[in-house]
Order: sequence, then C-alpha cells, then structure tokens
Amino acid sequence: METIESDSDDSDSNNSDSDKQPILTLSNYTKEVLIYITSEKEKIGYIKGVLLNGENIFNELESDEILKILEFADSEKESEMKSFYIQVLSKKKLKDNAFYITELFIEKEHRKKGVGRKLFDKLPEFLRKHIIEPIAYIYLMPGPLEKINGEVKYIMNSKDEQMVSLKQRLIKFYKSVGFKRIGKTEFYYKEQAS
Repeated sequence: METIESDSDDSDSNNSDSDKQPILTLSNYTKEVLIYITSEKEKIGYIKGVLLNGENIFNELESDEILKILEFADSEKESEMKSFYIQVLSKKKLKDNAFYITELFIEKEHRKKGVGRKLFDKLPEFLRKHIIEPIAYIYLMPGPLEKINGEVKYIMNSKDEQMVSLKQRLIKFYKSVGFKRIGKTEFYYKEQAS
C-alpha cells in the first residue's frame, strides 16, 4: 500500500492572494484516505474517507472477496460501509471510482465561518491532484461528530431533538454544496466533473 505525505508547499496551489495557505493537506492515501483541514497556523479538522473502485466491487459480488473489500479495523466504519454497499452499491452498477467520506470533522471554534463550503469548493481539484484514480462520485452519510474527552465521536441520538436538529442542518448544508439524497436512504452523493 502506498502512502503519500504532502506538506503545505506541495498542497493545493489554486489559492488566491488573500488565502495563501492550503485548506487541505493529504496525510495518508491507501484504500483509506486521511486529509487534514488546515488554517494559516493549525489543523482545524479532517476528512476520513475510503476509495472505492466500482468495477472491482462488482467483479467480486459473486464471491466472498467482497467482504475483504468492505473490511475495516473500525467496526463502526465497517458497519456503515456494509450498509452503504447493501443500500446503494448493490442496487446500482457503479463502474467508476468513488470517494466515500466516513468522517468529516471541523473543530467547533472554526464552524459557521465558511470552512465547510470552502472545503467542498477545493475538494474535487484536491482529489484530482493527489489521488491517482479519477474520482467520479463523492458519497457520504451526514452525521454529527463532536469531540468528547479529546476523541471525535458520532453523537446521533434519534430521541434527542438537538441532535436531530443538528443532523438536519448538516443535510441542509450538504444539499447547499451540491449533494443529493440517494432514494430513501440516508446516503448522499455528488457527481464530480471529469
């Protein structure tokens, strides 16, 4: 497995004069991808995701090999990916490469300042520049993440009105940056220009 590390000099260079620091820095690139979200001085969040090769997935559908493709060290992530596979991938003949965002976290003090919108403006070009395979789709399942005792955790509780409201705001945001809901599932996608 290949790992690519990229410092700020090697990152996204399409920044305006008023924004010389890159917002995205590739930290790790294998099947799983880790991208840091940065401000001028510090890391302010991250994106964790998974590269999916649709053609390979569908070639393996008839065998137990599909389980290896969807196997992860994190059991919560594995469960989410299997759900995504059952509800989305198995229903549609995806033959293109995709990037599935498993976690997108921005530190609380940097939220509501346009970071998320800027991130999604820059992410397609960043993926084209740093990921070998061309990405046709970005997928995600909106879910609130918060830092609790120094650890980022998914905090959705369907009985907590505040959490349900937060999830609805996330969905509204994702729709505003071009994501569309996939049928009646909880998953969303955004097609990438080639």
